[in-house]
Amino acid sequence: MKKIFYAVAIAVLLAGCSLEETPKSKFDESEAYKSSTLVYVNTVASLYKKMFDRFHGADDNYNYMSEFTSDVLFLPGRQGDWVDGGKHQNAFLHRWDPSTDYIRNLWNNSYSDIALCNASLEKLEEIRALKSLDDATIDGYAAEVRAIRAFYYMWLVDFFGRVPVVTSSTAGVGDVQQLSRSQAYDFVKKEVSEIIPNLAEETSQKTSSEYYARFTKAAGYAMLARLAINGAIFSQDSWTGGKFTGGIAKVEASVTAAGAADKYTVDGKTMNAWETVVYAQEQIKKLGYKLEANFAANFTNSGNEQSNENIFCCPMDDNVYRRSDTQVTRSLHYNHASTIGFSSWNGTAATVHALKVFNYKETVDKNGNLADGTYECDDPRFALSFFYGSCSVNGVQVNSGVSEAKYPEGYYIGYEAKNDFGAEYSDDWGLYVVKWAGVRIKKYEYDPTTTGQNYFNSDRVIFRYGDMLLLAAEAQYRLGKKTEALALLNEVRNRVGVEPMTEINLQVILDEKIREEIWETMGRRGDLVRCGLYTEPDEDKFLGVKKADSAADWKYDGDGYSTVFPIPVTVLNLNANLSQNPGY
Repeated sequence: MKKIFYAVAIAVLLAGCSLEETPKSKFDESEAYKSSTLVYVNTVASLYKKMFDRFHGADDNYNYMSEFTSDVLFLPGRQGDWVDGGKHQNAFLHRWDPSTDYIRNLWNNSYSDIALCNASLEKLEEIRALKSLDDATIDGYAAEVRAIRAFYYMWLVDFFGRVPVVTSSTAGVGDVQQLSRSQAYDFVKKEVSEIIPNLAEETSQKTSSEYYARFTKAAGYAMLARLAINGAIFSQDSWTGGKFTGGIAKVEASVTAAGAADKYTVDGKTMNAWETVVYAQEQIKKLGYKLEANFAANFTNSGNEQSNENIFCCPMDDNVYRRSDTQVTRSLHYNHASTIGFSSWNGTAATVHALKVFNYKETVDKNGNLADGTYECDDPRFALSFFYGSCSVNGVQVNSGVSEAKYPEGYYIGYEAKNDFGAEYSDDWGLYVVKWAGVRIKKYEYDPTTTGQNYFNSDRVIFRYGDMLLLAAEAQYRLGKKTEALALLNEVRNRVGVEPMTEINLQVILDEKIREEIWETMGRRGDLVRCGLYTEPDEDKFLGVKKADSAADWKYDGDGYSTVFPIPVTVLNLNANLSQNPGY
């Protein structure tokens, strides 16, 4: 299969690595493309599996690079546990470099999958030429493949800025040129705008739909909204010199102006980036998506496939779509997880910053009377998103496993969460805190009946209508329409019964996005960059913050070079046409 061979060649060229397996023809092509179903299976379906795999794994995935480098969650070093050579702490403290393994893997995997998308698109055109399928069917399949490819390129532009855009499986080394960030971004927004008319209007989330877990029109609009909300950043070819650092007050006016200058043409309408976000949200609403009355219904084992709010999800089903998710299982304390019925690794916790945004109240009696403490939050989304305070399963209190005579019961102590716990945590209380600090992931329902410790039955959200409302709220605010922005934000708050906001600004919107979206939509890094906060110190990272000996110290990046990741050194060594991003 010549086309597939070239796809692998270009993947190796861009990834700077060798592939373990060279794809071979494992079926008779004359039989493989005889019907529309077979064409879909052999040109589109496998690409979805690849894409969904990029949401999981230990650290070389989109979720990790967005959320674990932001301000909402981290992996504390627990006196040996989770130090791992300092890699997780370095991610949180933004101390990566061109040889960092998870950055290299992210680049390699993305371009390998893009190469397969290009090969599929060329195969679809060959089938079109044979007239064995009608043009409308081919156009629909091609739109899905282009959507998958655009999804990869959206993240590459976000993470790496200046990237090659390759659309041919036969490109040679001399054809691979590094585009400016604005050029690569222009390619992605043109792709997304062009494919939307050819995507199906059916729902993507309901298992009864033919288009379950596929890119549909609503998912296309959702990707458009996510792309356009960051257009003010992606359209700029420079990001250093303090352009996107220093906080909201410093960057708000310039970012708002850049988004107003960034133009989109969608469905025959020409709009700026902020107007495009609002338009996309409105189109999704017209397609029937809305907030679920029950916030938790979007994350349950048995019901989130029927959600009218979830626009596009990674399917998780122990019997049909078996896919592990270590981001979730590594959070709970060992004893807590084993009492539920599976293994866990006592890792991921919410940051202190996130707790303060929720206005979580916690007082702890360190004399062993943990049950007399206070662990409460008025926002119901906190209890739906976290395990906190007393740790029990079906009324059975989980044993702490630490100094049982004094602290026999397990309690998650949220405000004790730290980037690293050093040797000074050595008395009974200190040893307890090391293992029980930080509230843990609860948002996606756990299911002990699955056949492996990392397998679940609740689909993982990629695009959700609640997020679209908050993106539109920010866009309306930047358009000067504060009344409309406040109404959209309060629509989200009203759903969970919390008091409506009476004033709105970017900080209000950012904080609401934590309360509504923590653990899910992978947008937090972009939110912070857009608001000049990604490089700024907070309650969890600051000059002198404790870290493991194997990790690097946090340093303030007022220049902003770290708002974009470095190009992997292995890639630069392979192709002289590519150059390193500034600051690295």
